[in-house]
Amino acid sequence: MFSAKPYIEISQLRKWNIEFNLELTNKTVKKGDVFLKEGQRCDHLYYIINGLTRVYYLDLEGNEITHWFSAKDSMITSPFSYVKRETNILFFEALEDTELLLISSTQIEKLIHHLPELCEAFRHINAEFAMVLSRRIMSVHTKTAEDRYLKLMKEHPLLFQKAKLSHIASFLGITQQSLSRIRKNI
Repeated sequence: MFSAKPYIEISQLRKWNIEFNLELTNKTVKKGDVFLKEGQRCDHLYYIINGLTRVYYLDLEGNEITHWFSAKDSMITSPFSYVKRETNILFFEALEDTELLLISSTQIEKLIHHLPELCEAFRHINAEFAMVLSRRIMSVHTKTAEDRYLKLMKEHPLLFQKAKLSHIASFLGITQQSLSRIRKNI
C-alpha cells in the first residue's frame, strides 16, 4: 500500500473539479461489495477518500489471490483495462464502507491540459506503485514468510483489524495455515 497524498490530495481534486468543471463522480461502496469484477471494463481511476479496499484475482483453481490493499488517499485502477483497454482480470472489494472519487481518462486529460505539471505527479505515483509492487514481489523470494508478516504488521497494523486472515495470507504468498503458525510463534 502507498498513499497518493504526497502528489495529489483530495482537497486539490475537489478544487480542480469545480475550477475546471470536470464533473467527477463520488461513489459510496458498502463493506463486502465488489465494485469492479473480472470481465467488466474499468473506465476510472478510483481515489479512495475514506475506507479500505482489496484488489484480487482468481488463480487457475478459482482461489482468490489478494494482489493489493488500498486505504484512504490511495488511487487504484485496473491498468489492463483502464490504460490498455484489455479485458479486466481484477476484482475490487470494499473491506469496509468506502467513499471513492471516480476519475475517467477523459477527465484526467482535461486536468492535465489545464495543469501540465500533473503529468509529473502521475509519473511519481506510477513509479512509486511500481517500486512498492516490485519490492513486494521480490520479498516473496528473498524474505521469509515471518519477515514479510512482521513488516506488514509494522507498516500497516490496521490492516490486521479490517482484513480477513485469508486475504492477508494470500497477499503474503502463504497459506492460511502457515499464517496461523507464524502468528502462534510470535
